[in-house]
Amino acid sequence: MANTEYRDAVRILFLLVEGSVENPEITPAGYPRRFEGETRLQALDFWIRYPDYLADELLAQYLESSEVALLEAARGIFDDNEPSEKAIPMLRRYFGAYEPLDTVLSILAVAGLVRPVTVHHPTANPRHFLLSEAGIELAGRIAREHSIFGWYAARAKLVLKVAKGRGGSALKERQHQQKEYHEAQLHDLIPTIADRVRARLEEIKA
Repeated sequence: MANTEYRDAVRILFLLVEGSVENPEITPAGYPRRFEGETRLQALDFWIRYPDYLADELLAQYLESSEVALLEAARGIFDDNEPSEKAIPMLRRYFGAYEPLDTVLSILAVAGLVRPVTVHHPTANPRHFLLSEAGIELAGRIAREHSIFGWYAARAKLVLKVAKGRGGSALKERQHQQKEYHEAQLHDLIPTIADRVRARLEEIKA
């Protein structure tokens, strides 16, 4: 199996663990936490895969709150050249950036780390993800023992902070406010906004 698929599986595992809540039903046994919503997962993953869009959101929140840590995080993204070196492009689909997660989730499910479940509802059937004790422990061990994945672990925490508890639809709506994202053609890659965000950072420094 390609190394990129394992990399993707680790990235998604960090997001699932970091964005999970207590699973009140504890069903099945051994799955104590739950991540709610595949749309939410896709939206959060977009900000990991596109550091330039994340930096722009950090700047927007900084201008609203004056929280210096947000500005420093945005600057750090460009100081480390992440838009060029860390970006993992996503395709524009009908409702925004999207990539099938079946292969990644099958890797995690076969290993007993994550269990996808469909919640039946009169108006929607969202897919949630149960996190096993083994999955939670493995995510922590990977972050501690394999420095190459430390960036993904830290970035998952930052993205969840920026998300502010918003659900998938709200996050997608926020991302659609970016002209380049919204106007990308169906089946084209979402374009970068690195130059525009870099210019915003320069204006703030001036």
